[in-house]
Order: sequence, then structure tokens, then C-alpha cells
Amino acid sequence: MRSVIVSDFGSVNGGAAKVAIESARGLAEAGVDVVFACAIGPVSDRLNHSRIQVEMFPGEEIWQVGGKLAAARQGIWNAPAHAFLTELLARQPRGETLVHLHQWTKAFSPAAIAAAGESGLPVAITMHDYFSFCPVGGYFDFKANAPCKLKPMSVGCVTANCDRASYVHKLVRVARQWRSDEAMRKLKAPLFIHVSDFARRFAEPFLPRQARHVVVENMMEAEKREPADVAQNRHAVFIGRLTQEKGVLLLAEAARAAGVPLRLVGDGDEEIKAAIAGLNPAAEITGWLDSGAVLTELRAARCLVAPSLWYETGPLTVIEAMAQGVPAILPRTTGATSRVRDGIDGLVLDAAEPAALTMSLAALTDGALAARLGLSAHQAYWANPPTLARHVEILLRSYGAALAAAA
Repeated sequence: MRSVIVSDFGSVNGGAAKVAIESARGLAEAGVDVVFACAIGPVSDRLNHSRIQVEMFPGEEIWQVGGKLAAARQGIWNAPAHAFLTELLARQPRGETLVHLHQWTKAFSPAAIAAAGESGLPVAITMHDYFSFCPVGGYFDFKANAPCKLKPMSVGCVTANCDRASYVHKLVRVARQWRSDEAMRKLKAPLFIHVSDFARRFAEPFLPRQARHVVVENMMEAEKREPADVAQNRHAVFIGRLTQEKGVLLLAEAARAAGVPLRLVGDGDEEIKAAIAGLNPAAEITGWLDSGAVLTELRAARCLVAPSLWYETGPLTVIEAMAQGVPAILPRTTGATSRVRDGIDGLVLDAAEPAALTMSLAALTDGALAARLGLSAHQAYWANPPTLARHVEILLRSYGAALAAAA
């Protein structure tokens, strides 16, 4: 069996790249030949394996190409990337090769989908986000600061000024989505890989009817330790990008109202950080930390808060918190609720809104409650950890079924 993995990035710069790279490594160790096609370096040491062949397309991230017109042209359709992938896929053995797309919007463009479909090889697509059907990728209206309610690529969608940057930027994304949809319709029976049950239920109605679907959780390797002594900790922690759709402004306001100290592990643009400081002057922003320091921050917290405003597919930070015995607060509209039980492993809100979040933060000032939820979260995680081995096992079954169907 052979897998051609397509990822814009050759090293870890976010969740999608991390999953693509770790998945490639796990598949190789399971005896699968892997071709890892990427466009933006450097290349991770994790791809240094006898069964992994790295094929580098000399590309750039879209908004670093040069002029805005050139960047827009590449984002909508990267012709050299199409030629590169077409030639690469033509060299792969028929009957045993599957193309697995992880990320293509930053460099490869929808040309990656087209090349995969034109190759005649079976195609799998991991849904790290919603770029497979939504022009802005998150099914989120940045101007309304709320999840989108429009049909993707409908007249209402195309005319909506919902992009984080500008309507002109949105129109470029619409053009890219048109090319993406065109390429997607030509796939014979694509396999969509969802990272949570929630994400599958949400995304499936927007995807091609001829598609097949499977849930394969993102992997997370953790060393088993005693649960953190959360009752002795005071502050709430957020881990991730400081962006509007992640709900960090809502969190800053709610933590101040609840009288709960707040630490935000991550970084964002200066406008967002200034807004956080305005809403909660006592909140601390650490910037990005290495994995060991993040673990230390997590175990020093009373709880983790993941107040995403968008329909997040499966935030791993919640799962990482469970592994350490730290309870989480999160809305029902995210993929991590596939694992968290309200009032048992953490606190699940009907929606990410100020009053409910403030009440939940205040509730966890009760050390006994925090300790009980944290212990239950720890037990639940270690009873069924999302290991790389399990990720690869499910992936291999899914690959096998896709190859058999294409035979």
C-alpha cells in the first residue's frame, strides 16, 4: 500500500501540518510506503524515514508571493503546482496508491484537488477545517462575530461581507472556492476523513453526495502521570491562537466578571491583544511556548477554557487537558464534546456566550468540583487514549476500503 500525502507545509506550524506529518510517520512505521508532497519548508525531521519519500514543490505561502494580484492568482489556481502533482501522481503504481489531501489552500490551491481527481487514484480528504465547502474556511461570519447561517456559495454567501480582512479578499476566496467545488465534483467517490463525530455530522450535508465518510480522531501521545492537583490552582488557561473566532475576547470579559485569573498561552495580532488587555487588564499573555512549557502551564491551571465561536472540528487542547486531569469548559458546538460529558468530565455550554461562561468559571472556583471533574476527565482519557497507533489502524482500514472500491 502507498499513500501520497499532500500538505502545504513540510514542518509543524499548526494542527493540520502536525497531523499530516505524524500520520505519515505512523503509516511508514506500519509498513506503508509514503510520498509526502509539500510546498513550504523546512522539512520536519519526523519525515526522515526509509519508507517516506519527500517530494518538494518550490512554492510559497499565498500572501507572500509578491503583489496582491499574483497572490490572488496563485490562491485561485496554481498552475505549476497542478503540473507538479500531475507528474508525481502519474508515477505512482495503480491499484495500491491512494492520494490523501490534508492542506492545500496556502500554496497548492484547488489545483491539488484537480490533479488528484485526474490521476484516477482514490482520494481521501481530511477535514481539518471547512475549506472543502466554505470560502472563508471556518463557516464563520467575522463581521457578525458569529457562525454563518448561509448556504455555501449561494447568492447570499457570495454577496456577504463576512471575511476577516475585506470584501475584496472574500471575492478572491469565492473564486478559489468555485475552482475547488469544480474539482471536487469530478472526484468519483472521495473519502472524507472527519476528526470528530460532531464535525462529521456538521459537514456531511455540505459535501458531495457521492462521498464516503469516516471519523479518524487526531492522534495525541501523552505520558501518563497522576492527575494535576487542580484544587490547589487558581487561574483558568487558554491555549492556542489569539483570534476572534477562538472566543478569546469573550473569555477575557467572562474571566474578569467571574473574578478568575486568566493566562493565555499563544499569540495573535496586536489588535486582538490590545482588546484583551482592555477587557481584562490582569490577563497574562505568555506568547508561544514549547511543548514542555505548555504542559507545565496546563498542569498549573484550575481549568482549561476553549470558548470557540466557530464550529471547531476538534480542538486537541481539550483532549490534552483531559490527559492531565484538568477539567475543560467548552461550548457544545465544537468537536471536543465528542469526549467531554457535561458535569462529569468538564462543563459544556449550550453556546459560547458571556453569562454562561462567567457562571461556569465561577462554579469552578469550588476546588472540590474542579478536582472531581478533573479526576473523571483523567480516567476517561486514559481508558481510551487517541494514540498514533489507533489513528493509523483506523486510517489503514479506511484506505483499504477506498482502494477496494476503486478496483
